[in-house]
Amino acid sequence: MKIFMVNQGQLQEINKPIFSTGDVYIVDDEKTIYVWIGNKCSVDEKTAGAAQARTLDQQRGGAAKIITVDQNQETPEFLKLVNKMGAMKVVEKNVARTMLKDVVTGDYAQFAEHVNVMYRVSSEEFEGINAMKMIQVPYNKEALDTEDCYVLDLGNKVYVWQGNACNVKEKVKSGQWARQIDAERAGLQNEVIFEEGDDAEFLSALEKGEHYKESDAVQLRAESSLEPETEADKTAAAIKPELKSEVKEVTPAEISADLEELKVTSASGAAPGIPGSTDDLLTIEKVEGRRKCPNCGNENKLLIHESIDKGNIILDYPRMYGKKYRCGECGLEWREK
Repeated sequence: MKIFMVNQGQLQEINKPIFSTGDVYIVDDEKTIYVWIGNKCSVDEKTAGAAQARTLDQQRGGAAKIITVDQNQETPEFLKLVNKMGAMKVVEKNVARTMLKDVVTGDYAQFAEHVNVMYRVSSEEFEGINAMKMIQVPYNKEALDTEDCYVLDLGNKVYVWQGNACNVKEKVKSGQWARQIDAERAGLQNEVIFEEGDDAEFLSALEKGEHYKESDAVQLRAESSLEPETEADKTAAAIKPELKSEVKEVTPAEISADLEELKVTSASGAAPGIPGSTDDLLTIEKVEGRRKCPNCGNENKLLIHESIDKGNIILDYPRMYGKKYRCGECGLEWREK
């Protein structure tokens, strides 16, 4: 399979599936030729893309099927095909030049030309975990949605933000893609995961803007027995090398298996039947039928409030919590096994 960008009427092969909204791309797997059209591209680019797709087909005897794909109308088959070359990204035109430089040359531009960018990771409109893609969103905290995850690419750091209502697939893919960005840049940055509500550093990075640059480098001094050890020397000596793990696709079956295993083997200080819980919140057996307060017997579902139970960790990575309940009549809080 090959991916081409239509550049001034000609095909320019790229090695990563980064699609800019102002351009046209051709995805060719020999049996099918897809023409992906960004929603901000010009008429001449659309025409050139269609002509180049027909030329590719004719060179092989006209046996391929040509399919036009508009931005945001990608089929599951198209997404699964493209994601074989890495996470599909859709970027706005204002950062396309930087991203395309990375795609074409394979040379990350360090901090001189990098523009910070934020991607949304949502599974709602996709069929299956391996048919998802990252979509660029405005670089501000107003773009955050509690039901999704977000990947913040700062060049020398990659942050992952997990909304309180996001699902397992979104947590897995956002973490997987953050590690993939890390691996592609030979460890220039480290991925950090933030949960909604415990995300001051993530929000601070957004507030500093797209062109904010930050370095974690520690200045090392030449060794000399005449110079006393400084705090900088101690910091540098404490730095340990990191081993990068291989990035691989995760299937839904693997997610389910990991979830069940972690439920069984979670924190050793857990309350009975509640993996990962460390507090003394009242715990009762889950009963069939309508839920009711174990203290006053209140059964009105409008007066039984459900919330996230951060004292009940049921999965370490991606971090997931159980639920707890509060009675609106007597104020009692409890969780269920």
